[in-house]
Amino acid sequence: MTKVLVSGCFDLLHAGHIAFFKEAASYGELYVRRHDKNLQLLKGRAPYFTEQERVYMINAIKYVSQAFLASGSGMLDFEPI
Repeated sequence: MTKVLVSGCFDLLHAGHIAFFKEAASYGELYVRRHDKNLQLLKGRAPYFTEQERVYMINAIKYVSQAFLASGSGMLDFEPI
């Protein structure tokens, strides 16, 4: 199966995020990467929820195969999975 990898802050999870995950999952097995340091870098502020809380919430979404913490930085913080 095709692996689909997306990245984002997902700080205040909302319906738009769920729609994004649903659409992305239509292309294959969906993996989500995110990182607090990247949120600080890109948005200039600390997140409302912790990394662990957001990973937990994202993993609870039926469209997501697995959510991870990323160690990359910038707009494309992908690493091989």
